[in-house]
Amino acid sequence: MVCELGDDSAWPAFLEARSVLAQGTREFVFVRRGAQWSCLPTGTADLRPAQQVFALSHAPVSALAADAALTVFDPADAMVPTFVHPTRRPVDASFLAMARVYLPVLLGAAAARRRGRTFVAAHVTQTLDGRIACPNGQSQWIGNAADLRHAHRMRALLDGVLVGAGTVRTDDPRLDVRHVTGPNPRRIVLSGSGAILRERHDRHAFRGAGCDVVVAAGNGAPAPGRSHVLEVPATADALDPVAVLAALRSRDVHSIYLEGGSQTLSSFLQARCIDLLQVHIAAMVLGAGIPSFTLTPVEHVRHGLQFTMDHTMLDGHVLLSCWPSVGEAG
Repeated sequence: MVCELGDDSAWPAFLEARSVLAQGTREFVFVRRGAQWSCLPTGTADLRPAQQVFALSHAPVSALAADAALTVFDPADAMVPTFVHPTRRPVDASFLAMARVYLPVLLGAAAARRRGRTFVAAHVTQTLDGRIACPNGQSQWIGNAADLRHAHRMRALLDGVLVGAGTVRTDDPRLDVRHVTGPNPRRIVLSGSGAILRERHDRHAFRGAGCDVVVAAGNGAPAPGRSHVLEVPATADALDPVAVLAALRSRDVHSIYLEGGSQTLSSFLQARCIDLLQVHIAAMVLGAGIPSFTLTPVEHVRHGLQFTMDHTMLDGHVLLSCWPSVGEAG
């Protein structure tokens, strides 16, 4: 089934789900009345006037109106969301597309916080031939507007958004939420050498509330504006992803959206510190350029990283949701 991720009508309910999970609730339902979706803890939800119900646990079907649509998702089944429809009337496809992509993110982030871990969702936008930029670094725009809106949803659902210093220099990203409603994440910049601290301070990442700048131990320098410097162990200025995540937990950051670039994403992937890898595949071929990943070579395909995979559509492009089959984030 092709699922299009472009509809924003149910988005406010996913923000409500984040708040519900933050209160310690693990079972909740999404309810649609008219054109509006809402999210409520299972025990307090009145389902009788609902037209559509999406339940995270088996809701009492008897409490539903006879013609209501009902879809149930059991998060214990698998990482890839699988849905059942007890009344044989499924919830509309646009909502299910959002649930496929964003529910594993919300549930993974909440579970990581409970366990004292960090949930890391990484995102890469690439061409059909696996390039994220031209050889000269130019990359705007390989993705499309639907992918940009998706990225801002992800920022709104997680504690922090993380990029490498190279991305800050090349793209000067704002790292905020502008294209959807929702809270801005903590901005995080990795700079092993700390050089970004000694360069121009007018970049977007350093403005306003500033960001957490993570550097190798001994490479600290005064932070620009209201930014904060974190020093972590490193080897030859290569930051240890596990140490980075531990340092960020000390700043109450328990879930991260890792947006790049290639070197940063590859280091976290190599260290098995990614819980969910989202790959946006654009309908173009560059033929040469910067690859999405650069990892240590393997001598046999069985030694490659294995994933469980699902997909949705982004206005003609493909969004792959990939869960590593082995390994655990920090």
